[in-house]
Amino acid sequence: MTERRSLSLAIACAIALLLPALVFAQAAVTTLAGRVTDAQDAAASGATVTVRHLATGVTRTVTSGSDGRFTVPFLPPGTYSVDVQLANFSAWRADDVVLQVGQERQLDVRLTVGGVKETVTVAEAARTVTTAVDGVLPAESIQALPLNGRNFLELAMLVPGNSPTPTFDPTKTNSVLVSSAGQLGRGGNITIDGQSNNDDVVGGPLLNLPIDAVQEFQIATNRFGADLGRSASSVINVVTRSGANTPQGTAAFFVRDDAWQASSPLVADDSATPPFDRQQMSASYGGPVRRDRLFWFAAGEFRDQDGGILVGTRDAATRTIPRSFADAPLRDGLWSMRLDSAGQANRLKVRYSGQWATDTSSSAGERAMGSATQRQEALNRYNSVLGGWTMAPSGNFVNDLSVSVSTFYNRTLPLTQQPQLTFPSLVDGASFRMPQETLQTRLQIVDSATRVRGAHTIRLGGEIHRVDAEFRLGVFQQGRIELVQDFPDSDHNGDGRVDDDDLLFAVTLRSGKPDEALIQPDADNVHLAGFIQDDWNVSDRLALNMGLRYEFDTDVNNQSRVDELNPIVLPFVTDERQRDTDNFAPRIGLAWNPDGAGRLVVRGGYGIYYDRIVLQIQSLERGLDGRSLPIEVRAGNVFFLDQNTGQLPPFAPTLSNPFSGFVLPGAGASGINIIDPHLQSPMVHEFHFGIEGNIKGVRARIDGIHDVGRDFLIGRTVGEVFNPVVGGPERVVNIESSAETQYDALLLSAERQLPGGHFFRLSYTLAKAFNYANDDQIPFLNGPVDPNDLGREFGPTPNDRRHRFVASGNARLPGDVDVAALWTISSGVPMDIMMPDGQTRVPVMQRNAGGRQFKTAAELNAYITDLNAGGGIGGVPLPLVGSDARFNDSFNSLDLRVSKVFTAGRTRIMPMLELFNLFDTTNILGISNVNYSGFSNVLVRDSSDPGDPGFLQSSGFGKPVNTAGGVFGSGGPLAMQLAARVTF
Repeated sequence: MTERRSLSLAIACAIALLLPALVFAQAAVTTLAGRVTDAQDAAASGATVTVRHLATGVTRTVTSGSDGRFTVPFLPPGTYSVDVQLANFSAWRADDVVLQVGQERQLDVRLTVGGVKETVTVAEAARTVTTAVDGVLPAESIQALPLNGRNFLELAMLVPGNSPTPTFDPTKTNSVLVSSAGQLGRGGNITIDGQSNNDDVVGGPLLNLPIDAVQEFQIATNRFGADLGRSASSVINVVTRSGANTPQGTAAFFVRDDAWQASSPLVADDSATPPFDRQQMSASYGGPVRRDRLFWFAAGEFRDQDGGILVGTRDAATRTIPRSFADAPLRDGLWSMRLDSAGQANRLKVRYSGQWATDTSSSAGERAMGSATQRQEALNRYNSVLGGWTMAPSGNFVNDLSVSVSTFYNRTLPLTQQPQLTFPSLVDGASFRMPQETLQTRLQIVDSATRVRGAHTIRLGGEIHRVDAEFRLGVFQQGRIELVQDFPDSDHNGDGRVDDDDLLFAVTLRSGKPDEALIQPDADNVHLAGFIQDDWNVSDRLALNMGLRYEFDTDVNNQSRVDELNPIVLPFVTDERQRDTDNFAPRIGLAWNPDGAGRLVVRGGYGIYYDRIVLQIQSLERGLDGRSLPIEVRAGNVFFLDQNTGQLPPFAPTLSNPFSGFVLPGAGASGINIIDPHLQSPMVHEFHFGIEGNIKGVRARIDGIHDVGRDFLIGRTVGEVFNPVVGGPERVVNIESSAETQYDALLLSAERQLPGGHFFRLSYTLAKAFNYANDDQIPFLNGPVDPNDLGREFGPTPNDRRHRFVASGNARLPGDVDVAALWTISSGVPMDIMMPDGQTRVPVMQRNAGGRQFKTAAELNAYITDLNAGGGIGGVPLPLVGSDARFNDSFNSLDLRVSKVFTAGRTRIMPMLELFNLFDTTNILGISNVNYSGFSNVLVRDSSDPGDPGFLQSSGFGKPVNTAGGVFGSGGPLAMQLAARVTF
């Protein structure tokens, strides 16, 4: 980091500590509110309400107003007791009031005349009121479930409206990526104790946490309040554990071995069982430094994994691509340490969390299958420090301030220096995106003031993020070759043999400066936001949430660096570049319970939500500017092929010498990128209506969602320009806010807490998601089929699942045996049907048409037959597909844990047996956003003889090439894991 940036961070930290409260982001807190009445239901004003956190003994006291109402905001999640006292009335007490993150708990207090103390149960007194569409999982549920990988973000999949999403960047190959409300995972907002845990460079999550450090997990997928922002899809709030008056600790060990795993259905030989062993160790401990005042907690976890990934290898002799496994080791460590000081009027906390990881994995490829050379070595380092101060000088006013600094460093290197060979069915060689390094440093300052005035809880505040990012990019250094066939069909070069030098390729792409050092553009941005919100309990039956949020980014569009643009693109920049300054986001929600007891709640609302723009687009404009990283697009040998003889001239490029073709304008590459002068932040209009009921302890919800998004990013070709650096023309791609999205869903959920910490939870999602691209932020993928008619791109998202059902819970069996289960069932995703070149989709078909526009192979073949009768595509007929071709696969996986607790004093020992995908169901699913279906999606001609009728057949299309979860992810082959957990 430069001295200038270090100085700016130091100054910003000093300002944050000296200025009064002026900014806010959502803290990981909860609220207790209610009304105190007498026996005749008249308001009881002046009653003293004391709330005590049972774990730490910390108390807060407020007084009921003239209407009998009280509100205690900004309480840490946990279990509380509530005492209410008023002269001439009996003392009133409620025990075991559970307050969950992001929720408001309503407590009805009815006092009686006299001197007898009354204690009530929570079920009779309390109810949860929220206008948001969300789900909360407490620590007991988190610890009980068999999480395949022990990543806290897996918990999001238990809540309706959320599902896994394809990998969109090489730095996220070992991350859990969450799709909410039909989006693709780059956006969304993940916070840990209110601190941002987002990758502003490419999108997605950053730091993982030890599971033992997670106290509660909340994901709000719709209709969240104005205090939350930087997301047009969902907000995830994670609360870390703090120490308590009673010292507590845990230790656990999880072990896996390939001998305890079923074979892969896609590998037919002796290597069908993938190599895999893993050892995970975790420990935590916390307690008081000073009872009722000062507490500490620490947790750590280490994973040592020797895994494998499914890869393909071209066998020229048999003209097949057999599958096997390549090594994919992973080592990572997680840790979190926290110190809390609490009192009646002040609460302080300091937390440090970190993670380091080294791994070998598959690059995020453009095909469902990669070779062993399409692996990468990655090193990741995460560090974050958070300090917070909550001040409550009076019962009706709370101020919360936090300052945090986090850093993220990634280095990703290829395993080979070969160019990327992009075959229609396989990607070989080194990924063209390697090598690369990224460094992100974030300073975040958040603060809010909350004032309770009668039935109104008014919050005012905002947030500041200063993000500095540095890139070291070596993309296209080795080059990329776009082949049009998997195997040569004849002796094209006339040397008397048929080998790989006879392979036909369309274009080659390579950096115009292959011998120079990596380019190092930086990307800086300051995000500012402010909000005001009124949570108004209009009556015992009606609550309103009304808020307005404003968000502003200073430099996501390189506005301050317009003078650095390449002069050759200035003819395409017709307007002065502007910042997006009109991001006002009004939000309103209501919750109405007709009986006043919360047994039935009708809720609804509307809001505008803005997503963040990833800083990677700055590097695209400054890297792909025609000077820093010019991309040479050269003609492949298909341009030299004699159509009558099928022969190549001696000077034609071959696979041995692929980069000798002439410069080809406007084909194959991302070209020169420019950011549109009127770039806008993506926004979504969210509409919601729902009903919640509580029937015999079962909380059931039905929510209808309608989201309409606009201003999402897409890359559109706007012309060509001669680039003197490469000596030829290049296309100019405008990164603009022209893409739209739509998401409609019916979300159903039911949950119940059972005695002894047991529970069950059911969720079902019926949804339909559409957008304009297989990405929502970065225009890396092939552009629109018609740059002048973007509406032709509107189609299903690559992760669109119409049905998704998840059941989870645990129960006590005879013999004190506990059984926990996580069962996921979902319908298949669509498939993008690609041209024989493997690079572009069939332009006359809907994007992701497989499984949506076409449900069977017969339907597709009928369409292709009619298409070929009219001349095919550009005069080229398309091959038919096999009658058994499939477009997608449903998903069905049951994960199970069986355990038994042995007690010795305060020590509890719990041995565990975990089984993942108990029924060994074969689930086909891909990893990339180009082909997430996991089935071969390229219309590749199979025969080597152009005169053979089989030449117009594509029997490889629709064959499975990848299983869900890879070797040991969710839905992968049946696997067993042994574990033991000790609490003391």
